[in-house]
Amino acid sequence: MKVHGILLAAGKSIRFEENKLFYVINNAPIIKYPIDTFINSLHIDTITVTSSKENQKKIEKLFSHKLLEKITFIEGGNSRNESEFIALSHLGEQLIDGSDLVVIHDAARAFLTPNLLERLILHALEFGSASPYLYSGLLVDEKKEIANEEIVEIQTPQIFDFENLMSAYKKANIDSFDSVDTTECISKYTNITPQLIEGEIINKKITYKKDIYELRELLSV
Repeated sequence: MKVHGILLAAGKSIRFEENKLFYVINNAPIIKYPIDTFINSLHIDTITVTSSKENQKKIEKLFSHKLLEKITFIEGGNSRNESEFIALSHLGEQLIDGSDLVVIHDAARAFLTPNLLERLILHALEFGSASPYLYSGLLVDEKKEIANEEIVEIQTPQIFDFENLMSAYKKANIDSFDSVDTTECISKYTNITPQLIEGEIINKKITYKKDIYELRELLSV
C-alpha cells in the first residue's frame, strides 16, 4: 500500500486581499511550509500540487531541482471540489491501487506539523481513514440554549483510500456538489464513517490577514 499526498493550492485568496501562498512568515512564503512537510515525510510516496500555472512558476523557484522531481504540478479547478477531482483523476491515470491512501491537505494550513501528519497517516493505515478535529465550542439549539453536543472543527489533511475517494468525487462531480472538505464529500456519497483524531491549534487555516497575527503569536510560544 502506498500513500499519496495532494496539496490544494489553487485558491484565489480573495478574502486575504493578496496571494497568501507567497506571504512571508518567518522568512519563508506560506506555500513552502506544507510542501516541505510533505517532502520530508517518510510515509508519503508521491506528491501532487494543484495550482495555477502562474503560481507553479513561483513555487518552482523555492525548491531545488532535486526536490522538484518529487512533486507533480497540475492545474487546479475553479472550486475545491473540482481541484480535488482533477488531482484524484490524475492519480487514477497512474493506475494506483484502490486501497492506496490519499492525504488531502489545504496548502493554506501552512503549519501542519510532522507529528500530526504522522499520527494521521498511521491511524489511517490501521483504520482506513483519518481527519483531524478541534473542539470549537458548544452547540446551541434552536432555543439558543446550550445543547449537549460540542461543535467540532474539521481540519486537514484528511485521509481516505483512493477507491472511495474517486467514487465519491465522481458522484459529486455529476451532482455539481461543492463540499466544504473531503470528509463531507465522503460522508455524503459513501458509507464510511470518518475516523477523527485530535488536531492541533497551530494547524490553522489562513483565510484572513488576522489569521497571520494569531499564528505569529502561536509560533512565538
